[in-house]
Amino acid sequence: MKFLSILLLSLALSGCYSVGKPIDTAKANHFVKGETTEREVLAALGKPITVTNNSEGERMLAYSYANTDVKASTYIPVVGLFTGGATSTVQYLIVTLDETGVVKDWQTSETVASTN
Repeated sequence: MKFLSILLLSLALSGCYSVGKPIDTAKANHFVKGETTEREVLAALGKPITVTNNSEGERMLAYSYANTDVKASTYIPVVGLFTGGATSTVQYLIVTLDETGVVKDWQTSETVASTN
């Protein structure tokens, strides 16, 4: 019974930690430099996490997402040292708009890392 209680507690403590919302990079692949407007970007991706304006009149819309899934076995004493771990995913998308609010450039990156 004690083992079952520990196992259930471990499962309850395992989790997923996220910041932001996943970025659909397929939508970014449809942005056309010199044609897609800021309004279309916002309609496709929603509100950015950061908006930056530079001295050239350009705006940069930054989107980011981070997620970590922790294995339940991580929380089991001793066993977690050998079977525990986590998988983290980080995504970034930066859209640069020219002074008229049209896409000048965009870039994406995605990193997936696992620990055991």
